[in-house]
Parts: sequence; structure tokens; C-alpha cells
Amino acid sequence: MRRFVRVERGAAAVEFALVLVPLIVLLLGIIEFGYIFNQQLTVTNSAREGARVLAITRDTDDAIAAATNAATSLQSVPTITTPQVCPATGGGDAEVVVTLALETITGLEAWVPGLGAITLTGKGVTPCGG
Repeated sequence: MRRFVRVERGAAAVEFALVLVPLIVLLLGIIEFGYIFNQQLTVTNSAREGARVLAITRDTDDAIAAATNAATSLQSVPTITTPQVCPATGGGDAEVVVTLALETITGLEAWVPGLGAITLTGKGVTPCGG
């Protein structure tokens, strides 16, 4: 009986080492997904806020300022464009697009070959008032 105990003495350590790596990768993946999802929600909210202000004021500077203020929790400054502005006669849609070049927490783009840079885009469209 003692002979079996000696043979299996380091088995638990080896099994733990084999299981630890996938668990760490899984944990980092969950954290990274949550971070990217949070950044995407912020980009989308920023675009929506900018479009709302653009539809009300018809001023692109105000819309860009509102979108920038809504994007304060982003890791870097996003690119904000207003491809469609409300016409003076009323009707139509106000559109704001917010783009963010994302750097991941773990440097995922460097680990996964062919992944490249991650770009998040949010588009806000609001009907213009008359």
C-alpha cells in the first residue's frame, strides 16, 4: 500500500499545473470580453447622445462636444464624425458615428496572429424635429 503512495506523490502537482493554464486563459478571456463589451456600450451611447444633441440644436460642434462628454470613460479619445446633419427645413435624420481604436487589457492583438487592431464603432441616428 505504501508503494502506491510514493508513486503518486507528485501527481496532484502535475494535474494542478495542467489545469491551471486553461483556467487562467479562461479567466483572462472573461475579463477581456467584459472590458471590450463595456467599451462598445460606451461608444454606442456616445454616438446616440451626439445624435440627440445634433437633432435638437443642428450644431455639429455641440453634437461633437456632447459625444465627447459621453465618452469620458473610454481609454482613449474616439474619432467623432457627423455624416448627416438635419436640414434647416426639418425632417430627415441626424447621424453621429463614433470610432475607437481599442487596445485590450491583456494585449490580445499581439498574442493572436492575424487579429490586428480592434476597432469599435457606434452609430447614433435620431429623427430631426420640425
